[in-house]
Amino acid sequence: MKNVFLFILFFTLGVANAQKTAEERATEQSNRMKTELSLSDDQYAKVYEINLGIIMKNDGINASTYTDEVKKQIIHSNQEARKAMLKDVLTAAQYEKLETKVKEIKKKKRQKAENKEIKD
Repeated sequence: MKNVFLFILFFTLGVANAQKTAEERATEQSNRMKTELSLSDDQYAKVYEINLGIIMKNDGINASTYTDEVKKQIIHSNQEARKAMLKDVLTAAQYEKLETKVKEIKKKKRQKAENKEIKD
């Protein structure tokens, strides 16, 4: 379940930021995390590098000729790697806060989708 919410979060961020460079998207994502998680400067630098690396990998996958199912699996794997790297950088409290925030976003998206289905 944790894997799904990270995938949804980053997929959503990717769609919303499709016109921006990987560096711009990594900066925006890292800035949000710095604010929400109260990252130190050292943590911020590490989080930025993690975010940039995963964004660049995912951009390459999305631009590839892999099937959608293979792309989904690779991106999921990249998100798992991102999650593991972040766990090494963040404190336990920061990591828990990140997971809580992602769950909230997932819940809002699910509710929005359900409301859309009701209207259709």
